[in-house]
Amino acid sequence: MLLRDLPQSEFPAEYLVPRLLARNGAAATGVQDCLAGKKPVAWATDQEITGELLATRFWLYRQLHSRLRQDLGPVFLFSELKTLINWLRIRQAHASDALLHSLLSHSLLCPELQQALREETEAEPLAARLDTILCSRLDPAFSGIAARYSKNGLPDFEKRLYQLFFEHIGLTAANAVVRSFFKGVADQRNILAFAKASHWKDQPFFLPGGHLALNWEKAWAEPERADRLLTRLHWESGLPQGAKELSGLEDFLLRRQSLLLHRQARNGTVERIIHFLWQQDIHAGNMGLLLHGRLVGAEMLAAKVVQ
Repeated sequence: MLLRDLPQSEFPAEYLVPRLLARNGAAATGVQDCLAGKKPVAWATDQEITGELLATRFWLYRQLHSRLRQDLGPVFLFSELKTLINWLRIRQAHASDALLHSLLSHSLLCPELQQALREETEAEPLAARLDTILCSRLDPAFSGIAARYSKNGLPDFEKRLYQLFFEHIGLTAANAVVRSFFKGVADQRNILAFAKASHWKDQPFFLPGGHLALNWEKAWAEPERADRLLTRLHWESGLPQGAKELSGLEDFLLRRQSLLLHRQARNGTVERIIHFLWQQDIHAGNMGLLLHGRLVGAEMLAAKVVQ
C-alpha cells in the first residue's frame, strides 16, 4: 500500500465515534453560521482549506487501530491520490516550493513516494519512479502508467490511475462496505461524466464497476438509455440541457451520496468513518464556496452549499 506506516494508537471505536460525530456537527454549524453572517470564513485561501482537510484526515488515520486501517486503507488511499495529482498539477504550473511542500506536510503518502515527488522536477524521470513505486506497492497492473504521463500528459495519467485503482484496489477491497462505497463513487462520477460529455460534446471517461447495471460505453452510443436512467434517479427529465442544469445535477448527486452514506453510518464503525471522510470533503468544498462565492448573493450561495 502507498500509505505511511504510522504508530497505531489502538483506540476502541467507542472512543473514536463520538469525536467524529462532534467534528461533523461542528463543521455543519460553522457553515450555517457563515451563511447567516454570524462569523467569517475561518480560512483566507484555498491552500489553507486544503491544509485543514489533510490535517483532519491525518489525525483520523492516527486514531485507527490496525484492523480499521486494514479495512479502510483503500478509502484513505483514494483520498491521497488527489494529493498526488494536485502535486503533479502544481509542479507542472511551476508553483513555489512552499506551496508544493504544504501538500505533503500532512499527507499519508509513503516516504518513498514523497521523496520521489520532492526530488524529481522533470516529467519523464518522475514518471519512471512513479511506475516502479505503484507496481511494487499496489499491483503489477500499474506497469506502463509512466508512459501515460510522459507521452500523453497529466490528464491521461490521471484517468488511467483512477481506472486502475478502481479495478485493482477499490472494487476488490476486502471489506464489503468499502467495496460498496467505491461502487457508489463510480456511479456518481459516471453519471456526471456522461452528462458533461453530452453537454460539451466531449469524449467521456468512465470508471469501472458501480451499483448501476449499465454499460456506460453502450449508453454513450444510445443516449436515450441514460436519459431514462437519470429520470429514474429523480433528475427532472433526463440529461441536463444547459450548464446551469449540469451544475444542478452535480449538486444533486453529491447530496444523494451524502444522504446514502448518512443512512449507512448507523450500521457500524467502518460506515461511520467513511461518512465522516466524505463529509469532510464536502465541508472543504463548502468552505471554498463561502470563501469565493459572496458575489453571487446569499440566496444562490445557500442553494449551492451541500449539506
